[in-house]
Amino acid sequence: MDDLRPRQPGRDELFLEDILNAPAELSAVAAAQRAVVSRLRWDAAAYRRRRLIGMGSSAFAARDAAARWRFDGLDAVAEVASSSGPSAGNPDTLAILISASGSTPEVLAAAARHRAEGSKVVVLTADQTSPLAALGDTEIPLRSMSVETAGIASQTYRATVSALLLLDTGSAEAATDGASRAPNALAAFIDGCVEWQDAAADLLDTGRELHILADGFHAGLAEQAALMFREAPRIAGMPFDTGDWLHVGQYTLYPGDGVLLFAGSPLDGEAIDTIHRRGGRVVVVGPARAGADLVIPVGDDPDDWAVGSLVAPAAAELIAAELWTRAIGVEKGRSP
Repeated sequence: MDDLRPRQPGRDELFLEDILNAPAELSAVAAAQRAVVSRLRWDAAAYRRRRLIGMGSSAFAARDAAARWRFDGLDAVAEVASSSGPSAGNPDTLAILISASGSTPEVLAAAARHRAEGSKVVVLTADQTSPLAALGDTEIPLRSMSVETAGIASQTYRATVSALLLLDTGSAEAATDGASRAPNALAAFIDGCVEWQDAAADLLDTGRELHILADGFHAGLAEQAALMFREAPRIAGMPFDTGDWLHVGQYTLYPGDGVLLFAGSPLDGEAIDTIHRRGGRVVVVGPARAGADLVIPVGDDPDDWAVGSLVAPAAAELIAAELWTRAIGVEKGRSP
């Protein structure tokens, strides 16, 4: 007798659903974040010393914010919460503790330490009832109306990027404006993926590790993109700074291997030339680069870095989702 129970969606299908729900969730959570920041009774811009602390995707988002803030002249450092040598807190420090679950033990310990040392503590979490939320002077939400049903931090990574944009100083106005435009840009990007998703997956479906390149200013983006390939289709994703890849990463690129390059480094051209010289293939995300096997444009304005930081991660998510679907199809085809 046939089993008439409804089929439960696979984790790969849930991941794709999370991606498709991302624009609406980003719009809602960004509005909630702006409301919190607008009600602050203290001036975030007054804190020139900043320490961002998290693990996994939280730490990746923190790396890019710290780089941006250093460019604006702040003393900003992103730290992995499990590090045995954390920096000290003090009343001049803005400590930003990030954990989607709000229960990561290492992050909780860091939050408690910074409170004890007198730092201003901001927590970013998707659970407002979590232990971490109780430790902050301010809590900024990482979730509004949607839940990551696949258990892969795609929406919460993007929400973390959005929240940190709102704490910018020298570029605060541009960051806030960009964050407000991002949900529509993300929706358009996802809708348009039919023009490149299959072709990108074909180029990167090599059976070997993928190299993920981005300018060091966006190292967290490369880390997050690589994680999407490791956690979804279980493909080894290796993140590199584009320039540093030319010194340390190219040696494991073999003929037929694939590279996903997020454009923005002054060494993009040299990297693409080297990839082709070694027999590899390269998919570029962002502004067109000569020699790319495929270009995936992001938004209407390549200089709109705030929108780009919220939209570009979806390129890796969508390609990873397609490769995951293909892998599952192959497994089912081999089943008796």
